[in-house]
Formats: sequence, structure tokens, C-alpha cells
Amino acid sequence: MERPTVAIAGGSGFIGRAIVRRLGDAARLRVLTRHPDAARARIPGTGAEFVQADVTDPASLEPAMAGAQVAVNAAQFDGYPVENPRQGLTFERVDYGGTVAMLATARRTGVARFIYISGAAADENSSQPGFRAKGRAERAIRDSGIDYTIFRPSLVYGAEDRVTNMLARALRYAPVFAVPGTGRQRVQPVLVDDLAACVAMAVGGSGRNGVFDVGGPEAMTFEEMVRLIMELTGCHRPIVRMPEALMRLGGALAEGLSAVLPRPVFSRDAVDFLLADNACDIAPLLAEFAIRLTPARAGMAYLKAAH
Repeated sequence: MERPTVAIAGGSGFIGRAIVRRLGDAARLRVLTRHPDAARARIPGTGAEFVQADVTDPASLEPAMAGAQVAVNAAQFDGYPVENPRQGLTFERVDYGGTVAMLATARRTGVARFIYISGAAADENSSQPGFRAKGRAERAIRDSGIDYTIFRPSLVYGAEDRVTNMLARALRYAPVFAVPGTGRQRVQPVLVDDLAACVAMAVGGSGRNGVFDVGGPEAMTFEEMVRLIMELTGCHRPIVRMPEALMRLGGALAEGLSAVLPRPVFSRDAVDFLLADNACDIAPLLAEFAIRLTPARAGMAYLKAAH
């Protein structure tokens, strides 16, 4: 059977790199990126083609996606989840607008299958712009007439991620650790390699016209995840809880400083991301993809050596 050509937007990002590596020789890979040379250096030895394209620039997509049978949208903007409207780095423009642009190009170029990396809290009726944009993107995909698979991952982690490594660094240097809000918000951390394995199976035809939550085998609170990272790194610290009101005040102050800072560092909308529940119903995923999900303790073992 001839290998499909797969065009991957966001292929040089954390999740996208894992997808590219997982697909390997099973597909002809075309990574859509704003900076092909830098992306090629970040993912050596894959045999992938690196094409200059940007989901926020519809004109760049057609030559990049021409001849592909499958399109994967794993794009996230720089600084995610803190928006930077001055540079057009918003959920509305990237997550929703970029998906709509890819779908329009997919229809023109004959792409037969569209795979989208959404999020566990995606909801087109949400008041939170990130969740709303992802929900609207999902709606556009379902209404497109193109075969699709939508994945809604919880917190995605791996050796190259920002979240668990940032938490581990903070634990190493801080005398105490502040968890956001009550610390009881639910997460279901999923190893990026497990998510990439599901995407690879979707490229092969699994999960046709389905929407699947993707999480690890166990749900936990944010505080429980922090305590697991403490155990793995050996950096045990007293935990304090950052009140939501104080976090929102900090977000508002950061927004006020955004005019003088080179890039926004925090926002009230980012608070919503930190406080949102991201637990999943993984039963449909397991039934369709029959994947053996990696327990967080085993998946985060990289933290032992790195920190």
C-alpha cells in the first residue's frame, strides 16, 4: 500500500514533533512551518519535507497542502496560552481561523482526511476565548464534509514539554510551591507519545468522524500531580494555594503592562486555563484505538534525571 502524504501544521511544536517522529517512514511527511530551516534542525533524521506556510496566512497553505491525502492541525501560537493580540497571536485567529483556512484549502486540494488536536475543555459556547475557539474549530471540521478525527487531550507532557519541566525547575529553586486556586482542579496527564500514537492510527483510518478525549490512565488533581513531580525529582516543598482572586488581579496587572513588555507574560484568560478541569472520558478512545496508555509515574520518569 502506498504511503499517504501527510501535511502537518504545527509539526515543529512539542506535540507536532512527536507526531512527526511517530509517523516516521509510514507516511510522506510535509511539515508546515514559518521557519523551515529552524524546524528541520529541531527534528533531524525524519526524512520529512519542511515547507514554509502559516495557518494565519491562507495564501501560503495551498502550495504546502497540494497533493496531501491527510492534513493534521497541531498548531499553537507562540506564548500559548497567553494571547498577544498585537502580533495576532490569539485563539480566534490561530485555533479557529487557522483551522477554517486549512479546511478551505483541504477542500480545494482534495485532502481526504482532517485530524485536529483540540483540547479537553473545548466548547463553542464557552466564555473563555481558548475553549470557545477550539470548540468553534471543531464545529467547522464536523460541518466541512471532510472525513475527520478530533482529539481532545488533557494536559500533554513529555521530556520536551514546558509544563512539567517548568514545575520541576520551580520546585528545585523555590522554598515553597504555590498551586493555582484550590489545587483540586482535575487533570489527566497524557504522555505525548501516546497522543502521537493515536494520531498515527487516525492517519491509517481509525477513529473516522469521531471526537475522542485523550488522557492518561489515571485522573488526579493538580496538587496531586505536583506532589508526584516532587517525588520524582526529590524536591519536596511546602505547598501553598494561590487564591483565584489574587491570580486574576495578577492577570489584570500583567495585561496593563503588556503595552510596554516585549510579549505578554500572563492574563486573566490564562487563569481560566490554569483553573479549568481537564479530566477525560477515555473509554471511547480505548475502544477505538486499543492503546495501552502510559501511567504518569512511568511517563514522567525523565524528570528524575533532568532535575
